[in-house]
Amino acid sequence: MTVLDVKNIGLRGVTVADTKISLVDGVQGLLLYRGYHIRDLAEQATYEEVIHLLLFGRLPNRDELDLIRRKLAEARKLPDSVIAYLELRAADGQTLDVIQGAVSMLADYDEDLRQGSRANVSRAALRLISRLAVVTAAWNLIKQGKPVTEPDLDPGISHAGVLMRMLLDREVSADEERLMDILLILHAEHTFNASTFTARQVASTMAHLYAATAAAIGALSGRLHGGANAKVMEMLMEIGGIDKVEDWMTARIAARKRVMGLGHAVYKTEDPRARILKEIAQKALVGEQEQWWRLAVKVESVGRELLQAQRGLALYPNVDFYSGPILYAIGMTTDMFPAFFAVSRVAGWCAHVIEEQFAEAQPKPTIYRPRSYYVGRYAGPDGCELTPIDERGSGVAFGEDFENFTSVED
Repeated sequence: MTVLDVKNIGLRGVTVADTKISLVDGVQGLLLYRGYHIRDLAEQATYEEVIHLLLFGRLPNRDELDLIRRKLAEARKLPDSVIAYLELRAADGQTLDVIQGAVSMLADYDEDLRQGSRANVSRAALRLISRLAVVTAAWNLIKQGKPVTEPDLDPGISHAGVLMRMLLDREVSADEERLMDILLILHAEHTFNASTFTARQVASTMAHLYAATAAAIGALSGRLHGGANAKVMEMLMEIGGIDKVEDWMTARIAARKRVMGLGHAVYKTEDPRARILKEIAQKALVGEQEQWWRLAVKVESVGRELLQAQRGLALYPNVDFYSGPILYAIGMTTDMFPAFFAVSRVAGWCAHVIEEQFAEAQPKPTIYRPRSYYVGRYAGPDGCELTPIDERGSGVAFGEDFENFTSVED
């Protein structure tokens, strides 16, 4: 067996570090935040409590929860220059690109970055969690040509409530606010996915919290990572009705194309978050929105049956399958779905940056430095002979036609 045979492309199944933050058991369909079952947290906790749990390793008492709420409220007002930056961005700019830039700017206004203690970074994390939600909501207003409303600084209003009121530019009911709270909890953390691993890799260099978070948002913007919930909703809208599901799914699977929202890189059974979201969707998608509930259930049923029969794949809904219709039903546009993921997941990203930099699950902080195996051109230990430019042949390294490769239309 050669080195090429044993490489693990994409690091699938490769353990790169220990963590105390969360556990995903893909065989049992289990997700724990710091030892707590995700269902218990979704049903009984608030997002603020989960923030404390992820950042500090335990659920807060009442005084600690009040402190978390005050710190989040104090940080909500954005610097004027950040609002000005958002107003300068093109209205059709990619949302994650915009908020990634805003995160880098916010670093200029966080004095805790000048100190390196765990307490400093924790305070910066609370500030970033609060402000990322406001940045996202402000951008959503700006790209629609609406004025940016000031966030409510009352610590008695939940993080979910502030986000939802600004993002949707309207008052929301207590039930809607609680729904948003649960959505934030369910998306807050999920071990070493692509964006979290990116944050930890950057953090391992001892880059600051905002740099690691901006990098994580960059990873989230990739089409193989973020945006799956938006693609689920777009799929449902493309299908259009229950009577069209069979034909659409048959053609899709015959063409060996993915059915968005079915299957997961880790879970070999049902995603526990998807189970919770399906229950929520059944209750929340009523009236005019009931069509999306009925359509999603039909797509899940037909898709799983056809994938099993035709391709031998036993796939289950993931977190994106039912979160897409829920986010759409409460009034969020699909282009904002990936940003909502970032607003939720930033608590997990911050927890991982802290754990990485302060070696809370490892013997010591260590910069990530994996190996690679060179498979390029090799002409012996002395290297390839460099010929004079006039004696070199034509063509480019990867078989592209040079003129077409470099041509620019007038």
